[in-house]
Amino acid sequence: MELVSKISIGTINKIRKGFKGVTERKHVMRIVGIARSAELKVSENMADSKKFVGEFRAWNSEGEEFSSAVMYIPEPAQSLLASAVEAEGHNGIQFGFDFFIVPNENVPIGYNYEIKPLMESKPSDALSALISHVGTPKLAAPAAVQAQAEPGEEGKSQSKRKH
Repeated sequence: MELVSKISIGTINKIRKGFKGVTERKHVMRIVGIARSAELKVSENMADSKKFVGEFRAWNSEGEEFSSAVMYIPEPAQSLLASAVEAEGHNGIQFGFDFFIVPNENVPIGYNYEIKPLMESKPSDALSALISHVGTPKLAAPAAVQAQAEPGEEGKSQSKRKH
């Protein structure tokens, strides 16, 4: 295991300015850890990002293991984790993600990140209480789904169907 000053996809894969010549989906990082704080880092040259502080372990595409107290991860994982950390405070949020690069010729860098959570995401107790209070909507199925579910009733009015 190598101790590094920060964990990011670029740092642990030893690349600068992104991956080159991406032609197929590739696993580039697995990270697990406990995030205790998230701080906005403003950059003049790049997009703003969140610096996470906590305990982190990561593995690159070659299987090499890294450890650090600082981590940067791409969106949307960054926003999801930051909102959880900000809500929970310094108790820490346990998390795990796998990151993949996927070719996309429509973006300047030539690829997008695909992110797979490794742990089940659960709403906060406050969100669960709110959902229990207001309930979940009972939305009607799209017409195509209703037609498949009720064969032979295509000509009948919606108001005459049993729900």
